[in-house]
Amino acid sequence: MSEVARAVKQAHELYLQYKKIHGDKTKVAECRKMLSELKVIFTKFPTFLNPEQQTPTRAQEVVLVREALEHAVLLAAANCNIDDFAQNFEILRVYYTDFKDEPKSERRLLILGLHLLRLLAMNETRAYHMELERIAVEDHDNMYIKDVVQLERYIMEGSYHKMLQARSKVPSAHYVPLMEMLLVTVRREVFKCATHAYEELSVEGARKLLMFDNTDDLRAFVEAEKERRGDEVMGWVLEGDKYKFVHNEDQDDRLPFATVISNNLGYANELQRIV
Repeated sequence: MSEVARAVKQAHELYLQYKKIHGDKTKVAECRKMLSELKVIFTKFPTFLNPEQQTPTRAQEVVLVREALEHAVLLAAANCNIDDFAQNFEILRVYYTDFKDEPKSERRLLILGLHLLRLLAMNETRAYHMELERIAVEDHDNMYIKDVVQLERYIMEGSYHKMLQARSKVPSAHYVPLMEMLLVTVRREVFKCATHAYEELSVEGARKLLMFDNTDDLRAFVEAEKERRGDEVMGWVLEGDKYKFVHNEDQDDRLPFATVISNNLGYANELQRIV
């Protein structure tokens, strides 16, 4: 048996062991360890990140690497491990785009959708649009892609209540952790930009704006954000049943959430009647 054939056999056996435990939430560390060991073995494959290379075991090599990387991405998504997600996805991307002679993976669009959702959750809107353009137009109607595109529209429109509704209708359970991360990102942006939209805001209005079910969660979030941002926070001072804001015209906004809030499809106008 050749050295390459031994490596393929070793990787296949380890991958089968991984599949037996990968759904067990108590064995995340063990799963990550196995995936790391698999990547070391993959470096012995002549086709590893080398789509032009032809070997007798090429098909096995490609499928093993691709499936293991897909599992690594899914594991990272489940635990909101953004760095692991990005590292594994960039390697996996090669197997989606450059190994054209191999059948497409059934998980490809799921993974691409998660990648788009991750970018939204990280507030990387420019990268999100660049990545969306790289996806074939005929795939845009696929539920894994279409749902994320709709989410981005809701955010840009300021239709946050629709975003909340979409959270319960995700196309896959794999989306849930990143959806929660996206919700936190949106709340943080709205929190940051509220200073530009209001001079004061009732606690009830802030609860609706920040999409909380109760005022206790709202207050906890506001205090946590004030502590996290420190001197950056301009306002959010609680006086009675209202939050007061301090305007600073020199303060920049990274994203157009301030404009969305202050000119928002009647949503902010409705809140203005509440404050």
